[in-house]
Amino acid sequence: MLQWLFPLAIVAAVLVCPAMMWLGRRGIGPGCAICTPRRSEESLDDLEARQRALTTQIEELEARQAIEPVGQSRE
Repeated sequence: MLQWLFPLAIVAAVLVCPAMMWLGRRGIGPGCAICTPRRSEESLDDLEARQRALTTQIEELEARQAIEPVGQSRE
């Protein structure tokens, strides 16, 4: 019985994987755990605000790297 466990797991994965992909494309399945779904309609103001926020984050990261070089060890 144990010799059938691995092939059964493979068959189950082969059947479940396409079903989850199909459901995910329709917004029913779990989707991407990392990415948040974008709104279908974003205004120019929303995009400009997002651009400003990203610019601020980049500037903060660059300032932090200037203070603490990447190769420097933390002790």
